Amino acid sequence: MIFDTHSHLHFKDFTDIENEIKIMREYGVKYATLVWSDCDTSADAIELAKKYPHFFATVWIHPTDVWENIDIFTEIEKLDKLVEKERENIVAIWEIWFDYFHLNEDKIEEEKEKQKELFFGQVEIAKKYNLPVIIHTRNAKDDTLKYIKESGIKKFVIHCFTENYEFTQDIMDYSPEAYFWFSGIVTFKKASDIQDAASKIPLSKILVETDAPYLTPEPFRWQKINTSGYTKFVLEKIKELRGESREEIENQIFENSLNFYWIPALSSWA
Repeated sequence: MIFDTHSHLHFKDFTDIENEIKIMREYGVKYATLVWSDCDTSADAIELAKKYPHFFATVWIHPTDVWENIDIFTEIEKLDKLVEKERENIVAIWEIWFDYFHLNEDKIEEEKEKQKELFFGQVEIAKKYNLPVIIHTRNAKDDTLKYIKESGIKKFVIHCFTENYEFTQDIMDYSPEAYFWFSGIVTFKKASDIQDAASKIPLSKILVETDAPYLTPEPFRWQKINTSGYTKFVLEKIKELRGESREEIENQIFENSLNFYWIPALSSWA
């Protein structure tokens, strides 16, 4: 069985959710986590998670949103109230990040500071409600590791892993509860550092995701829209890279997914 630990099937890109579920079935994907865009557009993900046993939901404030004259304290307070209201339907805080790729050249230090404030604010909510944290890092490896350590958060995953194996060692040295998500990028021919890391990280630390509708894996990379069913091809690449049996890899990664989100194993789904 397969768990797509990060997707956006509630986005407008997907007009027929029943068909998306059908595709999931065809490829053996049992569950998918729906990642919200922001507090104000969370209803779709929550409602799908309530309606279908295949879906779970996370909450987040997109860091780039707070660059446009939005008060961070107000947004954190809004997020806190939302989690309190919907706690039973929420499995993680997503997406806490440090992304220095999109920084405004005229406001680099200001935007870095806002990302830091948002990071620590969301970590406190995660601690308050006993939720794991999903972390995005891009062009910010050193600060990501620094602030993870300063925050004291232990249960987290590095989303859409694009670093090298040395980075994973630094993360695992800090926290034995850390995980690493591999997306369709691991299937790309030039992703040698990522593939090397996927081959060496302990199997108990690996999760798979699609980030649908983005990051479509091979052999469907030519398609404009990714879908949760294609998690199968991310998993197939992990199997190709590692030495354990294919069955062991699939079973362990599925178990890792349930463990990360503190989801009890469910025996069946309609």
